[in-house]
Amino acid sequence: MKNNILRKLAKSSKYQLMYSSAKTLNHIRLFRNEMDLTLIQLLFLHWLSVYNSLYTDLAMNKTYISEDVINDEIRTDAYLLYREKQDSKTDKEKEIDNHSAGSVIFTTKGGK
Repeated sequence: MKNNILRKLAKSSKYQLMYSSAKTLNHIRLFRNEMDLTLIQLLFLHWLSVYNSLYTDLAMNKTYISEDVINDEIRTDAYLLYREKQDSKTDKEKEIDNHSAGSVIFTTKGGK
């Protein structure tokens, strides 16, 4: 239950703005405490980071990501699994996936 609330807050534009600003500006703080973060604070930071990366993928027009995906937790989790699998592939595997073509069979005249 807490996780759902944290995810909802983390994907909100308010907290995404605060998260981005806190990363670049030293004077913006997300929490009053800076050390000994609670488990809830750590989970919230995790989801802020996840949703920040999803919005970055959206801005970069990556495949299979949309606002609808971000707004649906099941679709978000599926996209994250897809992205993790894509990230773990070697460059050669990615090139094959991106440039796959159908096969062509050449035969001699008369079917021999």
